[in-house]
Amino acid sequence: MDYRKPAVFGENWSPQRYKVLPYFAAEREVLARPDVRRILEIGCGNGWNMSRFAQHGRVAFGLDAVPERVALAAAHGPALLADGLRLPVGDGCLDMVYVQHVLHHIGDVARALAEARRVLRPGGVLFLVETVEDNPLIRWGRRLYPKWLGDEINAPFTFAGLAMMLSDAGFRVTRAGQYSVLFWLWEVLPDQFPALERLTPAAVAVERGLQRVARDLSAHCYFVAHKEAWL
Repeated sequence: MDYRKPAVFGENWSPQRYKVLPYFAAEREVLARPDVRRILEIGCGNGWNMSRFAQHGRVAFGLDAVPERVALAAAHGPALLADGLRLPVGDGCLDMVYVQHVLHHIGDVARALAEARRVLRPGGVLFLVETVEDNPLIRWGRRLYPKWLGDEINAPFTFAGLAMMLSDAGFRVTRAGQYSVLFWLWEVLPDQFPALERLTPAAVAVERGLQRVARDLSAHCYFVAHKEAWL
């Protein structure tokens, strides 16, 4: 099974490569808050994100539906075999639920968001990173390859549509951003072809240009959303 990323965040990464994924800055701000201690990652894979949270002094619980992934993630913290539609957590127990490129694999998105909201305390954070089909490359690619690493792609999103889903589910978006397929590729390719690391400054410059002229065609996005207390 190809897990794509190193098991420990930061392996083989140069300092300049941290500029590649724009949600890192928002993530650091959330993890620096003293009221964000109890974290659950839905779809934890091999624990790459969990290892990053540990580097910020946070121990996260991981959850995945594939036993092999749960076994790998357990090296970085408690990991459970479960899915995002039935979270084995009590109501209002968590400070943050983290979901990275997993929501589109879940067929019942409304139920998954409702579960995330249920387990968060009032004001708790849903940190969501997703692929969106605003970019035609993503639309065409998914028609040709309707699976990613063996997992079905069950829910297509647009950036605006995903923002509306979060609002309908009882979340208030406080920060959001978009980025292109180039930056997603740069998360992956230098791990496979280390010589590309030298081109990271050029990739960052190109991405900044794309954001100025083609933000509406972004392929990826992130949301920082807080559980509304009034629903």
